[in-house]
Amino acid sequence: MSVKRGRKGRRNQTGLMIVAIICMIVAVFCVISICKNKKSPADIAEPTREVAKNPTGSEKNPTAVPTGETPTEEPSPTPTPDLSYDICLCFCGDINFQDGGIPMTKLEKEGNDLTKCISPELLKKMNDADLTIINNEFTYTTRGTALSGKAWTFRANPSRVSLLHEMGVDVAILANNHAYDYGEVSLTDTMEMLKNAGIAYVGAGYNLDEAKAPLYVEIQGKTIAFVAASRAEKNIKTPMATETKPGILRCYKKGEASNIDEEAIFVESIREARQHADFVIAIVHWGADYQEKLEQVQIDTAKLYLDAGADAIIGGHSHKPDPIDFYNGKPIVYGYSNFWFNDKDLGSMLIELRIHGDDATGEKKVDLYYTPARQKNVTTTILLGADRDKEVANMLKISGNKIKIAEDGLVTPAE
Repeated sequence: MSVKRGRKGRRNQTGLMIVAIICMIVAVFCVISICKNKKSPADIAEPTREVAKNPTGSEKNPTAVPTGETPTEEPSPTPTPDLSYDICLCFCGDINFQDGGIPMTKLEKEGNDLTKCISPELLKKMNDADLTIINNEFTYTTRGTALSGKAWTFRANPSRVSLLHEMGVDVAILANNHAYDYGEVSLTDTMEMLKNAGIAYVGAGYNLDEAKAPLYVEIQGKTIAFVAASRAEKNIKTPMATETKPGILRCYKKGEASNIDEEAIFVESIREARQHADFVIAIVHWGADYQEKLEQVQIDTAKLYLDAGADAIIGGHSHKPDPIDFYNGKPIVYGYSNFWFNDKDLGSMLIELRIHGDDATGEKKVDLYYTPARQKNVTTTILLGADRDKEVANMLKISGNKIKIAEDGLVTPAE
């Protein structure tokens, strides 16, 4: 069937042509509008980015971040580590816990209240120190026989070791003339009792190797070595340890006590300590009881021990205050007197060595602090006010006015 076109068909064709023309015109206008809005590459702005500023506000080149990765903040600077240290070593003189002796009788009378026998202020200093060291002038034992020919022999019931804990004691010095008062068993019992009580000791041992071995203690990352020896007896009764026998470490010159150069062995111990420690403290039991003047050997050997590597000398035995001095800037305490020993009325003291410095700068120093005290009526009392001033004046006098003592107790050379 063919289609025929009459007048109506021609009108429809004309309408369609008009619509097509209009659509073409609209399309042309759209193309023109798009072209007008389109920008060349040079006209496109870069994306906005935050630019890091230095403290002065000037720009610095930012770190490029690969596409698709989340940018991370720059790490904060690592804090500088604190390499400083400040260590307090506290030294007290002779103590005696002898059964039935004067101090123990006093303690029992006071209801075993130690604060009635030693000032609470002194006990606080002892307990607050990083390390407290006393001279153990007796033995802990119930066995043995008193050495013949000795005027004074001391032994305490082993239970008395608990007093050391009350006093804040960490180290007991056994290099003295009473560590062997009741024979070999009294020394070995003493060493065992201290060990079991958690108290370190120095200056004695089951053989010479142990007796001469330095005691090393690490505090605040610093290794401190202690070495101790005795040359206190004129009538020598306390034996030097041997390769096979217990005893103390002595420091007599060759021929004074034996054919062995004991002084050289002590110097060897100091040098060994110097190789393995940051600081070395040499403790010497020497001099003569209650004598005003020092022996020349004390002055000479103090220098010898400091030259060998000790940073300070702490001496004892004379049962009274002895001079304080310095050698090449290093402190020497020739004698720290009784601390709590008998019923004599005499000056006493508490000595503190403050070891401080900073590894970052290389600074290191050993300062000496002196706290005057007095042993009277079997009670050791801290001195204050006029009493302190009097005792300080005495220390300055016996030291030949070669030192200064500040209000806080810091002792320095006078020049």
